Amino acid sequence: MRAVSVRRRSAVRATIAGAAIAAAVLASAGAPAAGDVAAACGPAALTTLSSLDAAVANNIYRGELGGSETNVDIGHVTSAPDLLAAVAADNAVATMTAVKRIVYHPFWHIVRLRVLDPSGKLLADFGGPYVIAPVTGTLHAGGTVVGSFVMSVQDDVGFTKLENRAVGDPIAIYVGGRRVVELGADFPAVAPTGSSLALGGIQYGLVPLTFNAFPTGTLNALLAVPAPSLQLEAQSCALVSLAETARVVKRIARRFHPLAANYGNFVETVHADTGALVVVRIGLRVIAGSEGPGPAALPASGTVIYDGRYWSVFSFAPTPPARVFVLVQQSV
Repeated sequence: MRAVSVRRRSAVRATIAGAAIAAAVLASAGAPAAGDVAAACGPAALTTLSSLDAAVANNIYRGELGGSETNVDIGHVTSAPDLLAAVAADNAVATMTAVKRIVYHPFWHIVRLRVLDPSGKLLADFGGPYVIAPVTGTLHAGGTVVGSFVMSVQDDVGFTKLENRAVGDPIAIYVGGRRVVELGADFPAVAPTGSSLALGGIQYGLVPLTFNAFPTGTLNALLAVPAPSLQLEAQSCALVSLAETARVVKRIARRFHPLAANYGNFVETVHADTGALVVVRIGLRVIAGSEGPGPAALPASGTVIYDGRYWSVFSFAPTPPARVFVLVQQSV
């Protein structure tokens, strides 16, 4: 019972924190511009939140498939002399030794590696049991294809942690309809059906996501999105989306220590995860930008026209005098 009580208090605190961020954004957003939707979002607020949170989770997944770190790790595999020599010699024992060295490497994050010969015969497969986002490639030695590989840089547990740090929604992953990992709440052991679910006495909307499993097949993730407050439902859907983006951006900012020395990576991460444009400035001096310096003049909040489009603007100053500006494109 104590665990449920703690989770409920945590969820309530998260709801209060989200409402506080939303209130701050809404209070400073100013009058609606041409792209704003003035009508109350109402029941569509949950859909708006769910769509944004799901987009962030999907973007995180895509980063595991083809982000810069993934590409670096692919290079570690394709250039490993011991692995290439073992595969060229069709030596399964030596291949497994090389695969274990790569997976156990202290500075690389390869959680599973599967290697096959040119005919598709398995030579080695080593790593965790539940792995997500596999990538494939070929192995060359002396200009000749000597084999192929399936590699992943993330397991299911690690993915739930990435989602939790960025979005904070409770999440569970199911393989073959059975739960293999969860974070943030106690999910049913068997994948639930329906669009909503009560977890720990709190009502959530459920968002199903499908990802590739290792080495083949799929797995299913469920995001549990907290029902929005009446205050949030009373706002336009554009402002609901902006407030949720602001909440996610602030969660991402807490991952970088110290933030002031990591604004470049922070800006890239926010842009990759949310799709928003991000600019960090001290006065008019640009410290970092996801797509260049951004508009010449940026309001602390409200709207701006940039590149022929309307953008909603949110900003905060986690490390004064620097200020982070986040631009979310408005739908027309």
